[in-house]
Amino acid sequence: MDKDTHTHTSDAGAVHSGNGPTPPLKKILVISPWASRWSLGSGAGVSDDYNFIDKFTKSGYELHFVAPHGDNPSELPFDNLYIHGYPDFFAATSKWPTGLKRLLWPALFNLIVTVAALRIARRVKPDFVLGHSHYSSFPGFVTKELMRLPSGVKLFGVMDLVHNEWPTWKYYFKNIEQIVALKFPHDVWLILDDGTKGREAALRHGVPESKIQWLPNGINLEWINQNYNERTYRDRLDVPADAVLILFLARLVQSKRPEMVLHAIPRTLQLASKQCVFVFAGDGPERGECEQLARTLGVEAVVRFAGAVPHNDVPQLMAASDIFVSTSSLTNAAIPTCEAMVCGLPAVAFDVGDTRNFVLDGDTGIVVKDGDVAGLAEAFACLAGDPGKRTRMSDRARQIAAERLTSWERRTNMELEIIDRIIDSR
Repeated sequence: MDKDTHTHTSDAGAVHSGNGPTPPLKKILVISPWASRWSLGSGAGVSDDYNFIDKFTKSGYELHFVAPHGDNPSELPFDNLYIHGYPDFFAATSKWPTGLKRLLWPALFNLIVTVAALRIARRVKPDFVLGHSHYSSFPGFVTKELMRLPSGVKLFGVMDLVHNEWPTWKYYFKNIEQIVALKFPHDVWLILDDGTKGREAALRHGVPESKIQWLPNGINLEWINQNYNERTYRDRLDVPADAVLILFLARLVQSKRPEMVLHAIPRTLQLASKQCVFVFAGDGPERGECEQLARTLGVEAVVRFAGAVPHNDVPQLMAASDIFVSTSSLTNAAIPTCEAMVCGLPAVAFDVGDTRNFVLDGDTGIVVKDGDVAGLAEAFACLAGDPGKRTRMSDRARQIAAERLTSWERRTNMELEIIDRIIDSR
């Protein structure tokens, strides 16, 4: 039995004005594999869902999320937002072997969530079905067909589909779930430019170009012109005023490779002419292993684990930092890197995906050969010992951010126009 929660709702068509009745609210059924609307919960992590909900609920839409039980509606202060829960088998089996989860999760999702989505769709009668991630392609397709609705899938990244340099057997073994998901026809594929070349991947696997809407990531561009107190986070994390703070801001998961940064620290301390402190901001299943690795390497004195950072605190953390580092195996051009640019942080990043389109080597940061831990340490030491270079890169990063990046207002307007157009055409 599904459970509905919402913060505050109003009945469609029940509000009247002096000019007559308002039109009924349009309804979107969102099928999601995530229990929280924030990637790390409690207002922390990627804010894509939050800004999507803000835009659409204020633009005459009623949103119905079909999501795992566990979301806290108090963090979502929006009218016309409903959360319909299903059992969170992701959390229940999170410690199972990876191979077993790869078989189990898509099967459970397609069975449990498809039934839940259909039941809820019959009750709320949505105007559009939107699936989040490749997991939602099949449930969205079935709901679309049986309810005769327009549908779309929103891909926040394509993960290992970026690695088309892999041998064919490895590429298909790693990506079979996503490749199958791309075969189900939808009215639109909303693909975010997270640096993993999602548009090329979708075309490569048969999605018609006319069905692809390529969207930039939204960024808080207003951070460019705001001043924040750098002492706020330095004092909180016990970082000396004259130390160079090197920031890793991401979920502590295998694909982000935080252990690469930790392995680079001993060499950095040997090479750098300034004291360096490394802050790992974010949480995730790899945190315990990272803390143990810091002790094993004997660098725990210069490492701080800050945990999940609320999104509103990110610019203060950036202001306290001197260098940003990103070591993902998929792309280092995602939202955290863009936020670092907005805040004027020179970046050190591994060269994967579309990283070089955002981190301009020698201009806004240093791009290091993928997996080169020694090169990572040399880049840290170079920037730590040259405050003038850091300042030049900082100014250029802000300039490039202002010229190339897209505000949340503009990005969510793009989504609104796309979905409005599809619904109106039907």
